[in-house]
Amino acid sequence: MKNSFFQFSFWNTAFRPFFWFGSVYGTLILGLWLFVLSNIITNPIQINSIYWHSYEMVFGFTKAIVLGFLFTAVQNWTNTTILKGENLFYLVMFWLLGRFSFYSFGIFGYLSFGFDICSDILVIYLLLPKLIVPTQKHNRPILYHYVVFTVFHILSTLSAYSILYSEHTLLYIHLSIFVVLFLILIIGGRVVPFFSGVVIQGYTFKRMPKIETLLVYLPFLFYFAKLIQGYFGNTNWGSIPFFHKRDFQIFILVSSIVCFLLFVANTIRYLSWKPWKSYKKPILWILYLGYFWVCIGFLLYSLSGINLFPVSSAIHSLTVGGLGVFIYGMITRVSLGHTGRSIVASPLTVFAYVLLNLSVLIRVILPLFHQFKYAYYISGIGWMICFLLFLIQYSKILFSKRPDGKLS
Repeated sequence: MKNSFFQFSFWNTAFRPFFWFGSVYGTLILGLWLFVLSNIITNPIQINSIYWHSYEMVFGFTKAIVLGFLFTAVQNWTNTTILKGENLFYLVMFWLLGRFSFYSFGIFGYLSFGFDICSDILVIYLLLPKLIVPTQKHNRPILYHYVVFTVFHILSTLSAYSILYSEHTLLYIHLSIFVVLFLILIIGGRVVPFFSGVVIQGYTFKRMPKIETLLVYLPFLFYFAKLIQGYFGNTNWGSIPFFHKRDFQIFILVSSIVCFLLFVANTIRYLSWKPWKSYKKPILWILYLGYFWVCIGFLLYSLSGINLFPVSSAIHSLTVGGLGVFIYGMITRVSLGHTGRSIVASPLTVFAYVLLNLSVLIRVILPLFHQFKYAYYISGIGWMICFLLFLIQYSKILFSKRPDGKLS
């Protein structure tokens, strides 16, 4: 009985359970957030509700989808099987049990946090031997970024529990968002041009090694500048000898400049891929739209650092836009391609692509006109509809065997 359970197609590859559970969770947790916002239910969370919403969208929803991407991509790059069957089930359960950290500050909350961190440690343990070999040197930054992600995950939880300075909770969560974005940019840089070459006849693009190198290492300077900015933003400067607050204002400028450089570098990379050639292929242009939102998000976030744009709208252009749209494009494509099905977006899927991008526009733009509630509710409901449509159309695909009989 046990062996037959783990032999279900659902446990053959990481993207199947992580895409499915991630989409279910991303729908339910946003619905709960909207209920809390509208006071329909009593807030069940033991910490600041904004911290909780941000935490669960990053370490719950986004992390699940990214793990589906990571293990699928690394297995393809290394031509090895890293995770399937029983071990895949345990990793999914660790992630799932980690979703209750803030419903109680008692032993159950701490146990849930422990499971959540154990899932990160297990990911590193599984990826390390595959990416540390000389032939995978170019893919090692994925491992480095995931280690940084794990550190920020631990710090954000300890801050939320007030074991560390609680005001830094959102700083660590926002930094984790950027780590995920950089992981997406690495994976996207491998797969988007490849997908384009598969479906667009005669497609070519110019490779830019210097831009690629810059995009690998520039994020670490951004992490450092944001950490310094965050740590000293609320410091009592009278308690620090020889230093004045203006001495650390430079780090605000540095993080904004680095973010602007990320906008420039990614835009150059984006245009080199000739995104306009994808207009006939919805399952391709959705990836380009997701990448477009990443570029715009970096620009807006750089402006927010010098108080020229609201931080919340800038962050949501990166999360709902960059992460959400790119994730949606990837889960619809990978779920078809890696299960041996025709890689064509259905009309309902194309509708979801359009709706999700409209949700981004609403969430980013309406707050600029002080229409906050409309922004929250309309974009949130749009998001939920999109992922419900994914579950309706793709659940059978994710749970079923490949039509050609292959294992994936």
